[in-house]
Amino acid sequence: MQIMLIAILFIVLVAYVIYKVNGKFEGKEFGILIAVLVLSGILTYALIEDKKQEVPEVFKTKYEKTHEVKISKFSYERLNNKMVSSKTNFIYDFDFITLKDGKEYLCSVKNVKVVKIEDEFVFENFDKLDEKCTKK
Repeated sequence: MQIMLIAILFIVLVAYVIYKVNGKFEGKEFGILIAVLVLSGILTYALIEDKKQEVPEVFKTKYEKTHEVKISKFSYERLNNKMVSSKTNFIYDFDFITLKDGKEYLCSVKNVKVVKIEDEFVFENFDKLDEKCTKK
């Protein structure tokens, strides 16, 4: 939200500067304003999407490596973003489909606790996951 507010203030400032320099606001200036709006929107979206995918991808990679299975479909839900906003502590639920021995299994892992230390994610309870798998 703060990023979007800063972007809007920056765009208003750019429009004001263009108006003061030229004394008018015509088609060329309007095109520049639209380009700045579109670029800031794309940049904001890319930054937000990149952060949202980080923890689930780390979990998926670690799970595949540890259990020596391939995850074909994967979904997740972050639980602690509904009440507490934290940049270092996360709780996730993961649902995925794995391929074991040529058969597909639907697996759920609940309440996975993740701690971010600098740029690394540490899974607190990875060895004791509450994993439930059923044949698909």
